[in-house]
Amino acid sequence: MPTVEQSIDIAAPVEKVYNIIANQPERQPEWWPPMEFSERVTPPPTQIGSVSRYVYNMLGVKIKGEHEVIELEENRHIKVKTVSGIDSTFVFTFKPSNTGTNLNIRVDYSVPGSVIGQLLNKVAIERKNEQDLESGLHNLKAIAENEA
Repeated sequence: MPTVEQSIDIAAPVEKVYNIIANQPERQPEWWPPMEFSERVTPPPTQIGSVSRYVYNMLGVKIKGEHEVIELEENRHIKVKTVSGIDSTFVFTFKPSNTGTNLNIRVDYSVPGSVIGQLLNKVAIERKNEQDLESGLHNLKAIAENEA
């Protein structure tokens, strides 16, 4: 299963960064480039078992699915698993830093063969996912710092 993982320092409190990711899943398209749509299915607050629905654009192929929160430690850690769509797990780790928050995001995923067949190749997909994560972290940083 391929993995992408990156970290970034954000000049905003951990609570702010955590809140954007954990409690506002509908904002994911604001900061994660391939995410075209995200909405909360279960009512707030976010907790283990919370579900959100998404549309993910993988190099022009739109994949619909749902995520479920499977681990949660407020302001420290969130683990989300897809229950439909792309087989993936997202792990968000929040740590206080000298400037505010160090955020690490790790995504383990597998690309369905039918999707690979529609796209260029597996290497191109992995490269694009790395670029999208990097871009997403920088977008999230700008949003959180602006709102802090």
